[in-house]
Amino acid sequence: MSFRMIKWVGHAVASVAILSAAACSSSGPTAPSTTPPAQTPAPTPAPTPTPVTTASVAVTVNPNPVAFSGQPITDTANCAGSKNTWFYQLNFKENGGVAVTFTSRIDKFDERVVNNIANLNMALPAMGAMTIQSRWCSAQAVAHTAQSTFMGTDANGHSITVDSGVIPLKSP
Repeated sequence: MSFRMIKWVGHAVASVAILSAAACSSSGPTAPSTTPPAQTPAPTPAPTPTPVTTASVAVTVNPNPVAFSGQPITDTANCAGSKNTWFYQLNFKENGGVAVTFTSRIDKFDERVVNNIANLNMALPAMGAMTIQSRWCSAQAVAHTAQSTFMGTDANGHSITVDSGVIPLKSP
């Protein structure tokens, strides 16, 4: 056992004896450990979810504006005998890396819906391209407008709508 004297300074100075028990060891004091304490590994972060990509489809019209053709369309009764005709291409390009299936198409002529096709099955592969030939006829020999909108679903389940924009059909 050892005794230690501690001087306490306060309002009055007094000596206090503190009795402390110390374990005696024959080997003497030990040096601090040089081995760091075991570390708990940081938790592995949860993997970042891979974002689900959506298809990205661009459509261009060629030519645009569309020149008057005058070439007859003979394979449909609605256009038989009409000399007021226009022909162009709708070019589709998928840029997002996801395939698309178009299931419906709405066509407008002079801002009126003239076709609403709901049983379409038009497949556009991921990073792929395709071309659709389009044509119009009219009883009137004047300038017109056309517009096509395609709706469907991409391979990841996202709804896709692609619009050609308003296409000017030039007068004869």
